[in-house]
Amino acid sequence: MSMKMKAAVAAVSAAAMALTLGACGTGSNGGSASGKTAVSYSDVEAALKSDKDINLTMWAWSYDTMKPSVEAFEKKYPHIKIDFKSTGASADHYTKVQNAIKAKKGLPDIVQLEYDALPQYAVQGALVNLNGDGIDSNIGKLYNDAAWKNVHVGDGLYGIPQDQAPIAAWYRTDILDQYGIKIPTTWDEYEQAGIKLHKADPSKYLGFIDTSGNRQFVQMLHAGDANPWTVEGLKDVTLNLTGDKSTKISDFTQKLIDEGVLAAVPSGTDEFNRAFADGKYASWIDGSWRGGLFATGNPELKGKLKAALPPSWGSSEDDLQVGEARGSLLSVTTTADTKEKQAAALAFINWVNSDPESIDAFQTVGGSLFCAAKSFQSDSKYAETDDPYFGQKVNEIYFKAAEKINTNWSILPYNNQMDSDFKDIVVPEMKEGGNITSALSKFQDKLKTYGTEQGFNVTAK
Repeated sequence: MSMKMKAAVAAVSAAAMALTLGACGTGSNGGSASGKTAVSYSDVEAALKSDKDINLTMWAWSYDTMKPSVEAFEKKYPHIKIDFKSTGASADHYTKVQNAIKAKKGLPDIVQLEYDALPQYAVQGALVNLNGDGIDSNIGKLYNDAAWKNVHVGDGLYGIPQDQAPIAAWYRTDILDQYGIKIPTTWDEYEQAGIKLHKADPSKYLGFIDTSGNRQFVQMLHAGDANPWTVEGLKDVTLNLTGDKSTKISDFTQKLIDEGVLAAVPSGTDEFNRAFADGKYASWIDGSWRGGLFATGNPELKGKLKAALPPSWGSSEDDLQVGEARGSLLSVTTTADTKEKQAAALAFINWVNSDPESIDAFQTVGGSLFCAAKSFQSDSKYAETDDPYFGQKVNEIYFKAAEKINTNWSILPYNNQMDSDFKDIVVPEMKEGGNITSALSKFQDKLKTYGTEQGFNVTAK
């Protein structure tokens, strides 16, 4: 998955951020954000067996990656036709989706989204609640538990998971070996390793905290079971950024910055990339897709990087929980306004995201998509394949991380604003001598004010 995809939600237009709950219940065809589809699992099965022609439209940014799977589906089920359009870059994709929702016309039957973006569109009433009879018990079991949770908003099911990005860690083993440092398994070990490295060479840091946005820090909260926000239904939000677990993580992060274990820097710049290649940072903790980017962007580091599980907030690796750098899904929009269309659309997006034939196609186009389907994550042919760049079976690491994803997690329905406020309030304190914990308190106040203004029921602990 590209960096552009990872930045997609943050790049949604200002118009999208300005929409309020006043738009709820009025999707492109007046669909309800809370009403369930009439489609059952038996209807989905019947849609695949039917001889009735159904025409569906779909938008996605990952056109090239998905096209072989779409073609395979149409060959197997020729009565269901998919008019598949590329929306270009992910930021352009979200702008087109949002514009169609506002205009109440032009939205396709099926749309690709990221997990972080899903609540916004569910709240706006643009998506069909797919949680019909037998759907959860028959389709839910096909996907990783964390991914299946990510496509729910409240008690509604608003999509089918496509891929995931469990958090992993990559270490410059040439640097660690030079200074006699072992790959850490806990954050306490990470701290001690980082102190040792920085003391031996003050120009080097064991890792970094990314100041370009909230993603990395939020991943740490996720892994640490901090629950900085919980969401019930479509409107009720509880904020807890000042709780004990959040404070423990923010205080510790500040300590790592002050000790020279972590550098506070924005990733994604040419300067940062050069510094990483030069060995200024001896580790990178990120979503599993980062491994593929190393292979393409840093060929000079072949054999010098090793993938590992991220550090645990507990006392050992046995206590490990990991966060996610999210991933993508396919949703059925309210444009699919008949039972037949909804059943065919759900049948299609489930087949594309879980059928072994489609999974195989994903692995041969665009570079090893980390599929959310259990049929992928349990397949030994993917787990046991040696990666020549890393010199190890990296998928084994990613699969183990996927099993450890903390499912006790919610996504804010105003995630865009959260990212903007984080940059304004928290990032300036991510520095030596800063106070991240104090900034989180101010951040929480801002999130409460904004959420209340947008019509959410917000409680702050």
